[in-house]
Parts: sequence; structure tokens; C-alpha cells
Amino acid sequence: MKRLLFAFFALIACLGISAQKYTVNGIVEGLPDGTVLQLIPMSHGKETPLGETTVQGGKFKFTGSVKEPICGHVMVKDSYGYCSFMLENRGIVVNAKVTKSKAHDGVDLYNWKSTVLGSPLTDKYNGFVAERNKLDDLYMANHEKFKGVHEKASKLKDEELAAYKKSDEYLAMEKADGDFFQTAEKVLNGLILDNKDSFWGPLLAHQFMNYFTPGQRNLYNQFSDAAKNSWYGKKMKEELWPAGGVGEKIPAFTIKDEAGKAYTFQQLAKGKKYVIIDFWASWCAPCRKEIPNVKKQYELYKDKGLEVISISIDRNAAQWKKALEEEQLKWPNFLSNKVADQFKVKAVPTMYLVDTKGVILAENDDARGEKLAAKLAELFK
Repeated sequence: MKRLLFAFFALIACLGISAQKYTVNGIVEGLPDGTVLQLIPMSHGKETPLGETTVQGGKFKFTGSVKEPICGHVMVKDSYGYCSFMLENRGIVVNAKVTKSKAHDGVDLYNWKSTVLGSPLTDKYNGFVAERNKLDDLYMANHEKFKGVHEKASKLKDEELAAYKKSDEYLAMEKADGDFFQTAEKVLNGLILDNKDSFWGPLLAHQFMNYFTPGQRNLYNQFSDAAKNSWYGKKMKEELWPAGGVGEKIPAFTIKDEAGKAYTFQQLAKGKKYVIIDFWASWCAPCRKEIPNVKKQYELYKDKGLEVISISIDRNAAQWKKALEEEQLKWPNFLSNKVADQFKVKAVPTMYLVDTKGVILAENDDARGEKLAAKLAELFK
């Protein structure tokens, strides 16, 4: 009852603030006093926090201003998990209950169950998220239906697996997956384009897609000028048409090893002809699946002028070190989210093949697997 009264009076007080400011009053269970919280804009990149505060007496508070509504995340500093709401210049009250566990990489994971008062835009945002969640439920039902097929396929290898993939039950699973992804694309693109004339369009694109590829350029081009000029519209354009690419130079960077010694790219590339820059993480299965190929190319060309620089984005240094021991990488290895941010890394694996001047010769899919092998064979011919 006391918490409900606090929420009510906090809301009344907030309604009187200037239209050019926001106040976020939080009432939270499960976080001890002194817990550091950050308010961070939702995007595909690593954004600078809008504010930082601490929990005191089960409460927290953020104040500031935004030029336009954006989606904000309140989260415990240096952890996973967050509470989402639309941040606008008005009084907002967040009521939350938080539980703590551990993520796959050992970092603290907080589960927020929250309600938000005083923000009509958050109610609209939650409606969009509910539509997205229906697709999640459909995907999980599909996965459960074909659980036995997945389990059987995971136990087979080579010729047996190839034969099983031709079976009726496996083909039925593939068709169901294909139908689901077609439905999901139609529904999500529909929600985005229904809102193509406002900030909601590019905001929902960020919410529904983990990263953008050139395939989404057509989607962006259908937005109105107002949508394109919104905060999320500009972010989307930057990701779809990034500065750099093949023929461009990588960002100048300095990176430190475990002992704190700093290296520039020029120092790491000295005496070499070409360099593979590999952004990865210990928990990233596709990253580690690519490592044998990189090892093979390294052994083939290390004496001819090839270097590899691996940069992990792990948040848990112990997990990174454990992966290094398991993989036995013989080239320079670093842990640096800062350098990943300089390269605007949105997801891992992200790979570049560059010359010693830092000019990009191939990137991402063209710098992995058979395409990497073919490119290196061409360069070292």
C-alpha cells in the first residue's frame, strides 16, 4: 500500500515539471542500497549513458531532457538485463521487482519485472513489443514441435546427417522454419512501415532487428523525411551506410595487453603484408567455429607476411582467458570493447582483412571461411 501511495504522489509531483525536462522516479525491490544504475538509450551500438544514479531506500531517480522521445533502458552498471520504457520530457514512474542470476559468460544478469506510469508512449511501445512477443511464442511452439528432429540431427554426422536431411520429417521441419521466418518478416516489416512517417518506424526497426544489413536499405528508403531525420533514423542510416568499407581505412586505434602495454595498429602490423582483425567473444559459437579456418590460414601464410589480431568483446575477463587456453591462439590477443566501439562493431564475429596501411581489402562474410582462404591465396600468389 505504501508503495502504491508513493507511486501515486510521485506521479502527481512529476506532472508539474517543465515540458523540457524528464524525471524518472523509480521504486525497486531486489536491489540493495548503493547499487549503481544507468539510463542508456536503446540502440544497436554502445551508447553513452544519459545518467547514473544509485538505489537508496528502494528508490532511484533520473532527471534530464531529450530532444525527442527515445526508448530508454535502466540497468545495473556493468551487467545484463534492463527495464525498458519510452523516455520523454515528462514525469515517469517506474515500479520494478528485480531478481539476479548469472549470464552465459558469468556476468550478473538482472531480470526486471516492471510497470511504468505517466508515459502514454510507453503504453504504445508495449503494444508493439506484445506483437513481437507473439512471434516469439510461435517460434518456441514450432521449436517444441520439432524438438525430436533437432535432437536426432545433432547426434548424426557426415553421410548419416546428409541422408537424414532428405527425410520427410527433416524437410517438414525446414518448411515450418521457412514459413515462420516469412511470417515474421511480413509482420515486423508491416509494423515498421505502418509507422514510416514518424520516429516510430526506425525505432521499431532497431527494436525488432538485432543489426541491419544492406537488405534493409529499401526499408529505410520508405521512411518519411521526419522519420529519417529522427534520432533512430540517423542511427539506422549510419549503420546501413557506414563510413569505411572495402577501400577505406580502418580507424586509428591503440590497444593494451593484459600487462597494460599499449600497441598501435602500425606496431602490430610492422614487418607484415596483410592483417586479419577478428572481433569475437568466448560465448560466440560462430566466432569459435571460424577459429580453425583462421588457424589454417595463419599457418599457411604467417611466414609470408600474414598477421592476425584477435580482439574479444567479452565482459568477463576470466571467460576470455579460459577460451584462449582452449583455443591456443598463437597471434596477438586483446580484450577491448573500446576498440570494438571505434570500429562500430554491432555483433560478433566481425572480421576485416587489411593491408599494413590499414586499408580494408575484405570484411565480414568476405573475410571468413572459403572466401577468406580464396582472398589470401590470391594475395599471396
